[in-house]
Amino acid sequence: MEIMKSRRGESLATFSMRAHRRAKGMAVVLFLTPQDTLPEAAQRMAKAFPESVTLGLESVRIFDGDHLDEDCMMLFLFGKDDPDILADAMLLENISQAPVQYVLEVQRKVCGLGVANLDTVCLEFCTNSEGKLVTTLTAMLAPLGVPLFGGSAFHTDALTNPEAQFQVAYQGRIYEDACIALFLKNLHGRVILFREIFYGVRPGAPMHLATKVDTQTRRLVELDDRPAADVYSEETGIGRDKILEHVLDRPIGRMLGSEVFVISMRGVEPDGAVDTVKTVNLNDAIYILDSEDYDRIARETSERICKAVPHRMFVFTIECYHRYQYYERHGITDQVVCARSAALGPYYGVVSGGEQLRGQNANQTGLFLVFEGKEGTIHEIE
Repeated sequence: MEIMKSRRGESLATFSMRAHRRAKGMAVVLFLTPQDTLPEAAQRMAKAFPESVTLGLESVRIFDGDHLDEDCMMLFLFGKDDPDILADAMLLENISQAPVQYVLEVQRKVCGLGVANLDTVCLEFCTNSEGKLVTTLTAMLAPLGVPLFGGSAFHTDALTNPEAQFQVAYQGRIYEDACIALFLKNLHGRVILFREIFYGVRPGAPMHLATKVDTQTRRLVELDDRPAADVYSEETGIGRDKILEHVLDRPIGRMLGSEVFVISMRGVEPDGAVDTVKTVNLNDAIYILDSEDYDRIARETSERICKAVPHRMFVFTIECYHRYQYYERHGITDQVVCARSAALGPYYGVVSGGEQLRGQNANQTGLFLVFEGKEGTIHEIE
């Protein structure tokens, strides 16, 4: 696998011409591009790599080693005879209605890489309908022994416009209501997935039951048969008009066994309903979460990854935009990114609007996709 990054101030036109020199022998190209450049980037990458599958998305920030880039474009290049990672890709359209129609193609793509033995993963980026997509894709992939790892496309327009549409790119075209999926097989060892959150349930915190929801609009209407905002305010002492100011510190979460999956709040309605980024389902067990020691948790995550995978080819991360905001609010962005890079080695990734891991969709979560490999190397192209 090769990685190619744009130079500071380099135009898309210049970068695409430079990238075209690497086109020969490439099978799949994943590109990450800055906000508001996706249509042009998609067309230029399709022309630069005419014999390859090109797929990509835009991001608020891109992880590049020990820093976060705002204006960088990054390519992940997988060759037809790649000695490190085999790759294939596909597009799933109309995911809000019928993602199940792709079951045979998903199976064909995975089986085409060979039998999965803890060495294969499906990396996906979707525009919407995460719950339905994750459930369907997991049902397709689990029997094949392939885990799901992904993120939701995001644009900061969504912070002020709840009707904002997110997009992904495939073969030079732009899609909404779609998912791009990249199937990767590590030829040097395992592919291991890790999850990290900075929140937990404080001892003695009450559990609440989601007794009225609107899954179409992603609205949590009532907890314990009362307006959800009133329940939140009563427990935290935070007024209805201040709830959104505390989404970084006191989000809500769904309990699944002993694990917590964070749900971001994005609005409060006059009737006390809470608009959420992740869908809350009827009778979900909901807790109001507390922030924990992020420095300790980040350090422990890196230690856990290093212990489980001593020899790493590279790490790909997906971080929620709210986590990025959390870093910025606490003034620790550079500290966190530099510490991760120093501990984990080659470290790349993207800031997303939601995160998907195996059979679950969540918010305000950090995901880490670790490729094992003492022999494999990642080549950065100048």
